[in-house]
Amino acid sequence: MTTEEPVPDEDLNTIVDDTVPEGVQSLVSGAGPVLGIFLGVGIALLVALAITVVSSLAMKQIFRRSSEVKRAINRTRLPLFFALTLIGTRVTLRLAAGDAAWYSWLAFILFIVIVIGIAWWAMRVVGVVEAAVLARYTGENDIDDRRGRRLQTQVSLIRRILAAIIITVAFAAVLLNFESVRALGAGLLASAGVVSVVAGLAMQSTLTNVFAGIQLAFTDSIRVGDVVVVEDTFATVEDITLSAVVLKVWDERRVIYPSSYFVATPFENWTRVGTELMGTVELDVDWRVPMDELRGRLKRLLDSTELWDGKDYSMQVTEATGGMVKARVVVSARNSGELWDLRCLVREDLVNYLRAEHPYAVLTQRMLVSHEEALTGGPYQVRTGQFGTVEEPAESRIGDTREQPQVPAADSRDGARPGAAGGRRPSPEEQEFIRRYGSSAESAGHPSAAEESEAPGEGPAAAPASSETPLTQAGEGASVFTGSITAVERNREFSGPGEGAYRERRERQEEHDGGDEADEEESESQENAPRSREVGDD
Repeated sequence: MTTEEPVPDEDLNTIVDDTVPEGVQSLVSGAGPVLGIFLGVGIALLVALAITVVSSLAMKQIFRRSSEVKRAINRTRLPLFFALTLIGTRVTLRLAAGDAAWYSWLAFILFIVIVIGIAWWAMRVVGVVEAAVLARYTGENDIDDRRGRRLQTQVSLIRRILAAIIITVAFAAVLLNFESVRALGAGLLASAGVVSVVAGLAMQSTLTNVFAGIQLAFTDSIRVGDVVVVEDTFATVEDITLSAVVLKVWDERRVIYPSSYFVATPFENWTRVGTELMGTVELDVDWRVPMDELRGRLKRLLDSTELWDGKDYSMQVTEATGGMVKARVVVSARNSGELWDLRCLVREDLVNYLRAEHPYAVLTQRMLVSHEEALTGGPYQVRTGQFGTVEEPAESRIGDTREQPQVPAADSRDGARPGAAGGRRPSPEEQEFIRRYGSSAESAGHPSAAEESEAPGEGPAAAPASSETPLTQAGEGASVFTGSITAVERNREFSGPGEGAYRERRERQEEHDGGDEADEEESESQENAPRSREVGDD
């Protein structure tokens, strides 16, 4: 049984003769094996230290304006010194003890350690390049705008790819020093087609995610800092790797998706070209709701808060079915965090306003069965609204001296005039209904007859005006993204990648879509030049 010897370095003598001065060679060779090794190692340490210090100072002088690059350069000094010292030690061993029996094994071990040191230094150099590129396009203290997110994502992925390549090359350099591994490598190259098919089938999902990660980095569909909605999860993109995308949810949870998900599945990107958003608030209210007063209340609330960006707002009735009215409020905000707090603020204030000043506008379900129908056993009829003049018995008015509203004949359910002979008197249940809920004319701008007959300062006419109800204020304890230091920091995380990223995306989109449109506009302007000028003036 024979032990496999490492492949001797046949070119080492030539390299030593070409690079090491003759004086140093003769000095180390003439000092003897032991003293020559110590002398050579000492010289190697001094040379490695000198090269490390000089190269570090030169690089720092070049990138003197960037502290981040300087820190990256400092991280390269140790691996560079380590690799240069080992290289000098191996050269020393070759000069002082090249004929010794133990030299080949010790030289091979040193070769492995040198390869590791060079790979370590190369990966740190890649980090320096990454820091230099990011420092060129982003500011060190640029937190609010955070420009260059797309470049940061791409550079980060390229760094990971280069690190994988460096490790693979270092591993292959060590293995190829064995003759058997060289022969195996030649055989693998001969059957590369079969091996590639087998490896592709075995690593299909992994390779799919890797290529998807590269595609995400260079197609700019998402980047670090984007606010997305994935499967009803509202989150911001915290990190993009070759195989996965890390999403940070507002409650500090992290959701990890494979990179291939964002290539094959539709998702929402709320910060593609900007952070401005519009949101809705829906209220189910009664048919008697005063919409004009409700719109006025909404405008006063929006004017009083900084959450509204001052651009858009509206209130519309989108549905009027099933005995209710659906009022839909649309508001705009600067970003998704402020929009959430603004929607909650609008909802809370309108609820307080309706409850305090227009309680009859709160959604109610009404069903009234008359006493006569119940006695006769006939089919029940559901009635809403006004039923005519109420002439309550004296015993039912004990403790209630309020006048009942007089309703015109046109509003009477059965067409009888109030107080006219032959008019149907409301049943006790109907009288109780009217006593509790009053007239449907209580909506804004249409007071009931009883309200009109009240003396100033008495009865329903003395109800407080809408301005007396305090406007709801957003603040600590009432907001998730504003009102406190923690909330503001959370809102900053969900503010998108920055204006620089949006500008870049818009310019790229205009360049992509503007070619054909520019040709069409130019031809139209030539055909109808006066009309184009009018549109431009407007």
